[in-house]
Amino acid sequence: MAESLKKENEALRAQLKKAQEQLEQQAITIKQLQEIIFGKKTEVLEQVADGQLSLFDPVDDLNLDQEITEVVKTTTTKIVRHRPAKKQLTRQEFLDQLPQVEEVVSLKTTTCPDCQHEMAHIGKRLARREARLKEPELYCANLYEESYKCKHCSQDGNDKLVTSKAPMALLPHSYFSSSIMAFIAYLKFNLALPFHRQESFVQGLGLPVSAKQMASNIIKVSQTYLEPLYQYLSNTVRQEPVIHMDETPFKVVDSPKSQDYFWVTRTTKEFAQHPVVVFHHASTRSGRIIGQIVGNNYPGIIMCDGYK
Repeated sequence: MAESLKKENEALRAQLKKAQEQLEQQAITIKQLQEIIFGKKTEVLEQVADGQLSLFDPVDDLNLDQEITEVVKTTTTKIVRHRPAKKQLTRQEFLDQLPQVEEVVSLKTTTCPDCQHEMAHIGKRLARREARLKEPELYCANLYEESYKCKHCSQDGNDKLVTSKAPMALLPHSYFSSSIMAFIAYLKFNLALPFHRQESFVQGLGLPVSAKQMASNIIKVSQTYLEPLYQYLSNTVRQEPVIHMDETPFKVVDSPKSQDYFWVTRTTKEFAQHPVVVFHHASTRSGRIIGQIVGNNYPGIIMCDGYK
């Protein structure tokens, strides 16, 4: 009986020793894995100044027994900047800033209703104040160029005529002025009012124009006056050392694809002198569009949100 217990005890001791060896080996493996995952790597090695601790040193290497000789107390102050609230005008202030027009409601008759004698005017009182909207007024502006003749030069037999120069028309051979085109563009792009809905509105003002004519003139004005400005802003963005870029899907009616893309490029607040935002329409989000926007040899840095 004693002999069997002794053998069983020795077997258990051998199993325990083997288990302890396995635990020690696993501990070594875990430590090696921790050093691989959380330890220093080539790309994050830094130069640590003398007397300064490294964030990546193991806890065992820290001299925790070092005597603390000085305690530095730091305080953090949070500064919150609030934009000044825009002053809301009172009812009276709002009405006072408008052009003032007086309308006097006169009596239909100035005869006394009791004695039928003529009454004398003694004053007036303000009944109420109201804001009114003046409807758009369509009128024809006839631009004349004045001509002058120098009588002194004419004495020599040579007539000297000088004529003033009228401002160039917005569109050649068109009676559409800048005020009309600005009004149409405002309704279209600010109020999202389609041309076919504007047609009845502007015709009600007396302007005989169709939706097709409005669309055609808007395109002509954009190509003549806004295209050079767009190219200038695009060139300004290409000269920036750092830019932001992003693309978003957009549904275009006249497109064979289910969705197109609008690419937006803007300058950074930190590096640019002026904020510039440029939009570019494309039927794809392919990388070649980036070359079309900033050029294939753009030397700067493009900041984006994980473009693939």
